[in-house]
Amino acid sequence: MIADKSDSGEFIRLAPFASAAEAGMVAELLGNNGIRVVLQGANFGGLEPLRLPGGFSETWVLVPEAQLDLALDLYQAFFVRNDEVGDDE
Repeated sequence: MIADKSDSGEFIRLAPFASAAEAGMVAELLGNNGIRVVLQGANFGGLEPLRLPGGFSETWVLVPEAQLDLALDLYQAFFVRNDEVGDDE
Protein backbone atom coordinates (compact mmCIF):
# COMPACT_ATOMS: atom_id res chain seq x y z
CA MET A 1 0.00 0.00 0.00
CA ILE A 2 1.34 3.42 -0.93
CA ALA A 3 0.07 6.23 1.26
CA ASP A 4 -0.04 9.97 0.91
CA LYS A 5 2.27 11.78 3.34
CA SER A 6 -0.61 13.86 4.69
CA ASP A 7 -2.45 10.76 5.96
CA SER A 8 -0.42 9.88 9.03
CA GLY A 9 1.87 12.49 10.57
CA GLU A 10 5.59 12.76 9.95
CA PHE A 11 7.31 10.11 7.85
CA ILE A 12 10.83 8.95 8.74
CA ARG A 13 13.41 7.45 6.38
CA LEU A 14 13.73 3.72 7.00
CA ALA A 15 16.38 2.77 4.44
CA PRO A 16 17.83 3.74 1.03
CA PHE A 17 17.85 1.42 -1.99
CA ALA A 18 19.78 1.51 -5.25
CA SER A 19 16.67 0.59 -7.24
CA ALA A 20 12.96 1.22 -7.08
CA ALA A 21 12.38 -2.55 -7.41
CA GLU A 22 14.20 -3.26 -4.13
CA ALA A 23 12.38 -0.43 -2.39
CA GLY A 24 9.10 -1.76 -3.78
CA MET A 25 9.69 -5.20 -2.26
CA VAL A 26 10.23 -3.66 1.18
CA ALA A 27 7.23 -1.36 0.73
CA GLU A 28 5.04 -4.35 -0.15
CA LEU A 29 6.16 -6.31 2.93
CA LEU A 30 5.52 -3.35 5.21
CA GLY A 31 2.18 -2.52 3.60
CA ASN A 32 1.03 -6.13 3.93
CA ASN A 33 1.75 -5.82 7.65
CA GLY A 34 -0.32 -2.68 8.15
CA ILE A 35 2.49 -0.13 7.94
CA ARG A 36 1.90 2.97 5.84
CA VAL A 37 4.67 3.49 3.28
CA VAL A 38 5.92 6.27 1.03
CA LEU A 39 8.62 5.77 -1.62
CA GLN A 40 10.78 8.82 -2.25
CA GLY A 41 13.49 9.32 -4.85
CA ALA A 42 14.39 9.02 -8.47
CA ASN A 43 13.31 6.20 -10.76
CA PHE A 44 15.26 5.91 -13.98
CA GLY A 45 13.48 2.78 -15.21
CA GLY A 46 15.77 0.60 -17.32
CA LEU A 47 18.78 2.71 -16.39
CA GLU A 48 18.71 1.68 -12.71
CA PRO A 49 20.98 1.72 -10.90
CA LEU A 50 22.27 4.81 -12.69
CA ARG A 51 25.70 6.09 -11.68
CA LEU A 52 25.48 9.69 -10.60
CA PRO A 53 28.41 11.88 -9.51
CA GLY A 54 27.56 11.19 -5.85
CA GLY A 55 27.01 7.44 -6.31
CA PHE A 56 23.96 5.42 -7.30
CA SER A 57 20.48 6.81 -7.66
CA GLU A 58 18.52 6.30 -4.46
CA THR A 59 14.96 5.45 -3.58
CA TRP A 60 14.06 5.81 0.10
CA VAL A 61 11.38 3.90 1.99
CA LEU A 62 9.65 6.19 4.50
CA VAL A 63 7.30 5.11 7.29
CA PRO A 64 5.33 7.00 9.95
CA GLU A 65 7.39 7.75 13.02
CA ALA A 66 4.88 5.88 15.20
CA GLN A 67 5.42 2.69 13.16
CA LEU A 68 9.20 2.96 12.80
CA ASP A 69 10.10 0.29 15.38
CA LEU A 70 7.79 -2.31 13.81
CA ALA A 71 9.01 -1.39 10.32
CA LEU A 72 12.66 -1.78 11.39
CA ASP A 73 11.93 -5.17 12.95
CA LEU A 74 10.27 -6.43 9.76
CA TYR A 75 12.91 -4.93 7.47
CA GLN A 76 15.77 -6.44 9.47
CA ALA A 77 14.07 -9.85 9.75
CA PHE A 78 13.53 -10.21 6.00
CA PHE A 79 16.10 -8.03 4.23
CA VAL A 80 19.22 -7.69 6.41
CA ARG A 81 21.76 -10.50 6.65
CA ASN A 82 22.64 -11.58 10.18
CA ASP A 83 26.27 -10.52 9.76
CA GLU A 84 25.10 -6.95 9.01
CA VAL A 85 23.17 -6.62 12.30
CA GLY A 86 24.64 -6.11 15.75
CA ASP A 87 27.96 -5.10 17.18
CA ASP A 88 31.16 -5.30 15.18
CA GLU A 89 33.43 -7.85 16.79
